[in-house]
Amino acid sequence: MWPWGHLAVAYLVYVVYTRLDPTRRQTAATLTALAVGSQFPDLIDKPLAWTFGVLPSGRSLAHSVFTLLILAVVLHRLAVRYRRTDLSKAFTIGAFAHTLTDMSPTAVAGLLSGDLTQFQWLRFLVWPLQPPPPYANDTSFVEQFASLSIEPYVLFQFGLFGLAISVWLAHGAPGFGAVTRRGKAMFSELAD
Repeated sequence: MWPWGHLAVAYLVYVVYTRLDPTRRQTAATLTALAVGSQFPDLIDKPLAWTFGVLPSGRSLAHSVFTLLILAVVLHRLAVRYRRTDLSKAFTIGAFAHTLTDMSPTAVAGLLSGDLTQFQWLRFLVWPLQPPPPYANDTSFVEQFASLSIEPYVLFQFGLFGLAISVWLAHGAPGFGAVTRRGKAMFSELAD
């Protein structure tokens, strides 16, 4: 999934999460944590694999549910200390949404129909217990963007992104007011 698709799915999941309990709010801080979390696995794995050659794949260490569980526990413990569990929860929702949406729809459908050979495309979930999937274009950012084509799955992701923006606007663009107020305050201080 492309970055905009990850962000859209994470936001839509977060909307459901905040609607289940009215004490949970969408703020500039929680939405920032969510956005960073929604990109986190790729921000770690892809540079470490493609640029530095430290990891075997652009979907390995930070895409593994083992890493994500450890990270979630550590972040939650820190967040409890600083009384900001809202941020750790938002980040964790974003990171898990990212990893789950990286599961190929074809592989998931194949597994559900009994084709166990499709598991090879989901091995990143249990890395390092299993090697990462044998992706054809898992070597560089340039190669990834060069392979981008307007196909149904990419269009679906753009549609999800549009839906996420529509939902965000329908909820009053939460967090936007705080960001613009801070920006105006910063410019006012600079002007004085």
